[in-house]
Amino acid sequence: MKILVVSNNYPSEIAPTYGVFVYNLVQKFVELGNEVEVIATVNKLQSKKTNVVKTKYGEERAKIHYSKAISVSNKWIFGFNTHLIGEYFSVKAVKKTVNDNNIKFDVVYAHFLVNGIVAVKALYDFGKPIFVAEGELKNINLRKKYYQDSKYASLVSKIKGFIAVSPQIKENLIHVGVDENKIIIKPNAIDPSKFYPRDKKEMRIKYNLPLNIRIIVFVGRFVHDKGPTRVLEAISKLNDVGVIFIGQGNQSLNSDKILFKGKVPTDLVPEYLSAADIFVLPTLHEGSCNAIIEAMACGLPIVSSDIPEIQFQCDPNSSILVNPLDEQKIREAITVILDDNNKRKQMSTNAIAYAKKFEITNRAKDILDFIS
Repeated sequence: MKILVVSNNYPSEIAPTYGVFVYNLVQKFVELGNEVEVIATVNKLQSKKTNVVKTKYGEERAKIHYSKAISVSNKWIFGFNTHLIGEYFSVKAVKKTVNDNNIKFDVVYAHFLVNGIVAVKALYDFGKPIFVAEGELKNINLRKKYYQDSKYASLVSKIKGFIAVSPQIKENLIHVGVDENKIIIKPNAIDPSKFYPRDKKEMRIKYNLPLNIRIIVFVGRFVHDKGPTRVLEAISKLNDVGVIFIGQGNQSLNSDKILFKGKVPTDLVPEYLSAADIFVLPTLHEGSCNAIIEAMACGLPIVSSDIPEIQFQCDPNSSILVNPLDEQKIREAITVILDDNNKRKQMSTNAIAYAKKFEITNRAKDILDFIS
């Protein structure tokens, strides 16, 4: 099968950690015997920046076309959202890329509804089915507001099928008018050849982390919804506990308990995870959280949020879920795990076993079967 992937979220030498989960799925599509070409739309204005460090993001089995389009923020001006300006240029860029490169395809796979709508506007007339993977719960209702109801319904009706990463995503798609029979649920997944436990002591020595304290790890954006400051407050009164923050964002994180803070290359994330004792993410909402699955695969007990999206991902034998806004409950859950070595070891074993449910080859096969 010849698959054309449309995504504004795909890694490049300038942004090697951007859209890694899309990249991993694309590689599996190729590995399973398909011909894949990717149109990765990039911001034309940002792509003109100079003095950018370029880094190889990994072996690429697909053919990639970086398509430049003007992108603008989504602001409301007299009832019009400026997102539609960027969408217009993205549609033109995708159509031009297909025509200029004479791309032949049997099916379109668009990652996220924003790219699905671009694909419908640019490629529907080619007469090939369009499928959309959706993993952002908040964006489904938000995006509907950009269009008149009849226009939105018309665009969505032209999408052949949807891959939702959770039951909550499926429910929301149905709510905005998608036929239930067009949707399958396939949560995000990990590559077990990359995410597996390393020796904890070796990883701590490698990254100059202390050997004599318990270490918490957080992976995500440094924003209110993800909750890094709530993690800091929760551990502020705990002795012999340090924290690793992997990510970036607009929240300022300052504490003598912080052992490391910042972005790391994707291939090093499993090593940092393996250096820790427990993974904590008091997130307010998710689609299907890659960070949680990756942590489980590396053998970490999980403390996260008692919300439907996380309940769907986690098993009680390897996780404790709490109110993500209650710092006292977060602290109590962390303490329960850190203060009981036997419990922590058993939860670690359970996490590794449970993570096998989220294996990327099986997910890719299921998606291809659905498309076929």
